[in-house]
Amino acid sequence: MTHHCSRPRPTRWLTGALLALVTSLLAPAASAVETARDHDCLRCHAMSTLAYREPDSGEIRSLALDPRRLDHSVHAELACSDCHARGYGRYPHRAKLADEQLGCVECHADDPADATYRLDRIAEEFDASVHATSDHHKLRQFDCHSCHDPHAFRASQVGDDLGAIVRRDNQTCLDCHHRVTDPLRGSHAWLPQRDAHWAAVRCIDCHTPTTPQASHQILAAADSSKRCVACHSRDSRLREGLYRYRLAQDQAEHGWLTSLVRNDAYIVGMSRSPLLDALSLAILALVALVIALHGYGRYRLARRRKENDR
Repeated sequence: MTHHCSRPRPTRWLTGALLALVTSLLAPAASAVETARDHDCLRCHAMSTLAYREPDSGEIRSLALDPRRLDHSVHAELACSDCHARGYGRYPHRAKLADEQLGCVECHADDPADATYRLDRIAEEFDASVHATSDHHKLRQFDCHSCHDPHAFRASQVGDDLGAIVRRDNQTCLDCHHRVTDPLRGSHAWLPQRDAHWAAVRCIDCHTPTTPQASHQILAAADSSKRCVACHSRDSRLREGLYRYRLAQDQAEHGWLTSLVRNDAYIVGMSRSPLLDALSLAILALVALVIALHGYGRYRLARRRKENDR
């Protein structure tokens, strides 16, 4: 009887090793949705109808979140327990947890990756904003999360579509200030082509001071900019805000001349080039001179013909 020695094939061994390596590399990169499911959080909070009624105001507060938006948010790699650490092991959760205060600055202040955002400056700007200084009853518990949903927030990136940035940022304001879109309200009646402006610029471009980074000092309506030349001029405030990085990006990708002619950051009065203005005037002057010389030449020729016919 002949005995055949069974040896593992090199191909199978290599395939198994590669599969194990890929699995080990992907395991730590579990998304927030997967982590949340491990903790059974989304079994309840993925329900769109999950909410409770505020005992004092009677308002309905939603406790639902969109798993897809969470998975694409800036906090996607965090587990629910990284922020909601204590008191959530009991179901249903205790009522006092509804008043839990989670501070963005406290978490991000010591992170070197967030140093460029200057969260201490943001906190100072917020303290000076109308959202913090107003005595309106709806602003008593106003905080970062009132505008920036931590389960969906994602900061705009250089290169993002400008229209998408404008729509996303403006929708943050319109979630509360939805009445300004009422055509019968006159709060923005002074603004010509109102809807066209709202599609091209953000609310904060007029309702905040001009700063190199987006300011969180939201100004009252009376203090907000209503000057057309603030945007439609060479020193446009948009150069320090919405279009700051897009102008540089267009020049880097398409070249200086092309970026002036074809770009997403063109604003009447802002996107002017003194050189192109001078060249345009020179060309117009040259054309006018040629026309004048041509006309004068025809006039002289006509007079000479008349003199010869006599």
